[in-house]
Amino acid sequence: MEKKYISLIITILITIFIFSMSLSTGTTSGEMSSGVTAFIKNILDSVFVNNNITLESLHIFIRKAAHVLEYFILGISYYFTAKAFNLSILKVSFIALITAGLDEWIQYFVPDRSGRLLDVFVYDFGGFILGLGLMLLILNGKRNINEERILYQIANNEISTKKGYKYLYQNKNRIYFTNNAHFVKLTIDVPGEDGVNKFLKILFLLPIPLAIVRFGLLFVKNISEDISVKDIKELINSKGIQMNINSASGEHVVIKTF
Repeated sequence: MEKKYISLIITILITIFIFSMSLSTGTTSGEMSSGVTAFIKNILDSVFVNNNITLESLHIFIRKAAHVLEYFILGISYYFTAKAFNLSILKVSFIALITAGLDEWIQYFVPDRSGRLLDVFVYDFGGFILGLGLMLLILNGKRNINEERILYQIANNEISTKKGYKYLYQNKNRIYFTNNAHFVKLTIDVPGEDGVNKFLKILFLLPIPLAIVRFGLLFVKNISEDISVKDIKELINSKGIQMNINSASGEHVVIKTF
C-alpha cells in the first residue's frame, strides 16, 4: 500500500473515532470524563494544597479540552494527508470545518447531548487549526537549498541520487494556502511593432485578476493551432503555470499564473 493512502486511512479512522465519541449518550460521556476529572483533581489537590478549583469547573474544562485534543490530533493527521494528495490548506480547512459541523449536528440526536455552534468554531475547528498550524510551522517552512553543492555531492557519490532528489525538491513538496491561481501576468510581443509593444507592456504591467481573464476569453475564438481557448481556461486555474504561445500571424504571448 502506498504511503499516501496510509495517511488517508489514519485520518479517516481518527474522524470515525471522533464521531463515535459524539454518539455516546450524555450519561456514558459524562462517566468517562468524570473519571478523568477526578483523577486530575486528586493530582492538583496533592500539588496545590487548598486550591480553589472546583470539581464541576474542572469537569467542564476537561470536556472542552477533549474536543480540542481530538481535533488537534486530526489537524496533525490532515497535514500529512494534504501533503500526500497535494491538497491546499484552504481545502483541508474547509473539510475540517464541515467535519466539526457534522460532529456537533450528530449530538443533537443523542440523548442528553447537545450540539453547539460555539463548539464548532472554538473547540473543534480551533483545535484543528492548532494541530495543522503546528505542523505547518515545524515542517512546512521554505528551506534554503544550495543546488550546486547537492549536484556536486551526487556526482561524487557523497550522497545517493534519491537523497539528492529529496533535497532538491523538498520545497516543491510544501503545501500552500491555495493551489488555485488568482492572478495572470501577460506579456505580448507583436513583431515589428515597437510602439504597440511599449503600449502593451504598460497596459499589462500589473497582474490581472483571473476573473477578468476568464471573462475576456469568452470573446476569443481561437489563439493558435496548438492550443485552444478551452485549453487555456483549464490551465490558468492552476498556480505556477507558464504558457508560451506563438500565434499563426507571428505574435508571441507569455501567460503566467499565480
